[in-house]
Amino acid sequence: MARVVLGMLGLGTVGTGVVELLARHRHLTLKKVAVKSLDKDRSAMPNCPLTTDVDEIINDAEIEVLVEVMGGENPTVGYLERAIKKRKHIVTANKEVLAKHGPRLFALAKEHGVAIFFEASVAGGVPLLSTIHKGLEANEIESIMGILNGTTNFILSNMETGKSYADALKEAQDLGFAEDDPTADVDGFDVAYKLSVLSALGFGYFVRPDTIYKEGIRNITEEDMALAKEFGYRIKLLGTAAKGGSNGNQGFDVRVHPTLVPVTHPLASVSGANNGILVRGHAVGQLTLIGPGAGKLPTASAVVGDLMNLAGALKLPDFASYFQPTIEASPASAAPPDHWKCPFYLRLVVKDTPGVIGKLGTIFGAHNISIATIIQRGAEGREATVVILTHDVLGKDMNSALAELKKCDFLSSLGNAIRIFRSA
Repeated sequence: MARVVLGMLGLGTVGTGVVELLARHRHLTLKKVAVKSLDKDRSAMPNCPLTTDVDEIINDAEIEVLVEVMGGENPTVGYLERAIKKRKHIVTANKEVLAKHGPRLFALAKEHGVAIFFEASVAGGVPLLSTIHKGLEANEIESIMGILNGTTNFILSNMETGKSYADALKEAQDLGFAEDDPTADVDGFDVAYKLSVLSALGFGYFVRPDTIYKEGIRNITEEDMALAKEFGYRIKLLGTAAKGGSNGNQGFDVRVHPTLVPVTHPLASVSGANNGILVRGHAVGQLTLIGPGAGKLPTASAVVGDLMNLAGALKLPDFASYFQPTIEASPASAAPPDHWKCPFYLRLVVKDTPGVIGKLGTIFGAHNISIATIIQRGAEGREATVVILTHDVLGKDMNSALAELKKCDFLSSLGNAIRIFRSA
């Protein structure tokens, strides 16, 4: 295989993993790595010079491929644009840049005859994007759903042992799974970026991340975890992307939120920092992919896998067009959540007074909500916990019912409202 010369932006956890794996592939030559500081102590050093000047890589005519593992939106997107204009192929792990700027970057790549490879941007070491892009080319992708964030899955898995959210988060941070500021993970932003990328491959449109419904895991309690288990569920943070609306509404159903998943479902068994994804095609049916969604070597494996695919075709005429996915030039917006239909789990804290259960039934009935199960716990004092499982309900009906409930003097607090799994 012919020698391919690379330049890389970033030498953090993933970048270090890339350096380790490249040592096994001598035809992939790393010429230079751009870093923020030359003075930083590093556990591993590449066998090439480091620089703080990105232009040394972008303007180097010998460098054919730019590997971007520095992360963040700015100034990264500018570096990628300039590299593409210099006719360098791109291998990136950056889901945020792709989600926010993907249409422009892919259009620019097509204009300049280069390809963008991005397997590492979603699901780490799981070959999800290549499966959708090439393995399922004969299919119309109907939906993509799953556990797409290893950090939140690690936290929720630990909470199943009785730990609080705060304690489980701290353990994730101590082990390096979660950042000091965990907002991107625990509030659903990371999954939203990944769903936008998956929508581009599956449906031909990036979905604007700011239109994607995001609900994180901060409000999940150990009580919710125990109650879910009692009813035969596990709580997972799921991302869903479905073309045409999973409940008949127009546009794209793209959303991320906690979900009660039946313990018998394959996603319920995905534990720790692993990812689990269901892809449904019109011909193949449903495929399940499970594996490490993050970490140094799993993510580096995806990066280097892209490099090997690229290297194998680099010298062929017009090879870039083969690897360029068909993506519309303008992003799409996610459909509003009002018309999603699914069952709900509700945990309410109410004043222990006669007639409360009847009042709840009246309010829910007025908003077209049918109750499947209702139990009351802890009625020894002045307050009681009421747990309700509903049948399928439209999001707008549940929201209006909860808005009315919050005005009732018998409600002490709305403990939680979590959707129950329903296939996209």
